[in-house]
Amino acid sequence: MANFPAGRESSTALISAFVTIHTFSWTSCLIIVVTVVLSPNIRRQSTWINLNISWIIACFIYAFLLTTEQLYKTNPQPGVCLFQAAAVDAVSSLVAGAMLALALQLWYNLRSNSVRPMLAARQRDLLLIAMPYVVPLIEFFATLGYAVQHPQQVTLTESGMFCGLTTPIPGKISSLYSAILMIPTVSAQALLWVYSYQNWYKVSGNSGNALATMIRLGLFTLFGIVGVLVSIFNLMNQVNPSVVNILESLPPLSFVFIFGLQIFCIHGCFGANQPSPSPPLAHGVESK
Repeated sequence: MANFPAGRESSTALISAFVTIHTFSWTSCLIIVVTVVLSPNIRRQSTWINLNISWIIACFIYAFLLTTEQLYKTNPQPGVCLFQAAAVDAVSSLVAGAMLALALQLWYNLRSNSVRPMLAARQRDLLLIAMPYVVPLIEFFATLGYAVQHPQQVTLTESGMFCGLTTPIPGKISSLYSAILMIPTVSAQALLWVYSYQNWYKVSGNSGNALATMIRLGLFTLFGIVGVLVSIFNLMNQVNPSVVNILESLPPLSFVFIFGLQIFCIHGCFGANQPSPSPPLAHGVESK
C-alpha cells in the first residue's frame, strides 16, 4: 500500500470533494430511481433507469473508501482495497454501455412506427438493458482474479482517492472500450438533438417543454464528448491527475440536476397533479 502523506498527489480537500460528489451522486440517483419506480405519474425509459443504476454502482465504488471508513487511512484494509481496485475500471465500461443503450433506445423509439411488434420491442429493450453489464462483469472478475494472485500490485493510487493496480493494463482496456462506446453514443445524441430541432414546431408548438428537452439533450451530448476526451486522456497517461478525477466525477452530478430533479419527479414525490405530457423527444420519457 502507498504511504499516506508521502507520494500523495492530492490534497485532503480534493480527496474530500471527490468522495463527497460521488456519495451525493449515488444517493441522489437511488432516490430518483425509487421515486420513478414507485410513482404512477412518471414514465421513464427502462434504459434511463438502467443508466441511473449504473451511476449508482459507479459512484458507490468510487466512494467505497469513505463508505467503509477507510478514507485517509495510511493502509486501507486489504480486502476493501482489493475489491475497489477490481471494480474501479469496470464501472467506467458499465456507464459507457448504459449511455449507449439509452441513446439507441431513444433513437429506435423515434424512428420506429406504432405498428412495430410489441414482443420484438420488448426483446430489444431487454437486450439493451442486459448488454452493458456483460463486458464490465468480465473485466471485474478478470481483474479480481489477477489482484488475488498479485496482491502486491493492489495499492492506493497516487491521487489517494481510491485503490487501484500498479499495472496500467486493466485501466487501458477499460478506457479503450469506453472510448469506443462513447463515440457512437455522442453521434446518436447529436442526431437526436438535430431531430428535436427540426421537429420543434411539429412536436410541441415551440413550447418551453421542448426547449427544456433540447437543452437537456444538448448538455447530455456535451457530457458524452467530455467522456470521450477523458477516456482518450486515460489511454495516453498512466497516472490520472486529481483534477481529471474530479472532472470525471462531474457527469453523474450533472446528470442528477439535469435529468433527475425535474418538475415531474417533484410531482411524483409529493403527489401533485401529473404535469403536461412531454414530447417524444423528452430524454428518457417513454413515447407511445
